[in-house]
Amino acid sequence: MEHCAAGGGGLKSLLLADVPGRSFTAAAVDHCDKIEWYPTAADLALSDDLGFTTGPWSCTLAGGGGQIHGHFLTIWNRGAGCGWQVQFDHGVSHSEPANLEPKLVVDSAPSAPPPDLVADDAVRQTIADFQGTIAEDGLAAGLRTYARTRDFCFYTDREPPMAMADANVYFTHYPHLGVCREDSRVLSADGSLAYCAGKFTDLKQGISHAYAQVWQYEPRVANWGLRVLLINAL
Repeated sequence: MEHCAAGGGGLKSLLLADVPGRSFTAAAVDHCDKIEWYPTAADLALSDDLGFTTGPWSCTLAGGGGQIHGHFLTIWNRGAGCGWQVQFDHGVSHSEPANLEPKLVVDSAPSAPPPDLVADDAVRQTIADFQGTIAEDGLAAGLRTYARTRDFCFYTDREPPMAMADANVYFTHYPHLGVCREDSRVLSADGSLAYCAGKFTDLKQGISHAYAQVWQYEPRVANWGLRVLLINAL
């Protein structure tokens, strides 16, 4: 699809902090490193105004510097005058994966929530409930309650991408109770897809992490589920 970077301060990238992406990329120095990536999962709101892509990336460093690997998450927003725009872009890094992930296969179209749930702003309440749960009981409890079990994915630095079962094991060994300070949020017009980003501060260790969450309506439970969670250390 045609796209351009969102104007002004709209494009966000969590690098060492939540920063305006346009000014960062404009100031970036050209290099000869070769970066490759492809989507393994993506979805689009039925209202055709918000979507996301995610998958692995690799960077071959110039001059025989080796390779680095990771996963990316990009949020796309349809603007009035520019078609599709990158609203948010970030990723994590980890060791080289043992196997290549299959490229994206288009599955069934997402379902729109009932109008009464959209009118009641239920997705915002779901996000607030999730954030309240992780503050009281930790991230493992939040995922057990709010993550989509069939296609949830968790990204963090130095670890391979995790589905629901592996993420539960991870957070059982590394319990985190924390507070989310949200810096940005975008909802699709029909309420079927939403993303938010900001800082997650561990209440016990006092350490802050950048995070991004993608939420999608799940008709089987008539509620929103956490589709993608990305957390990395600031």
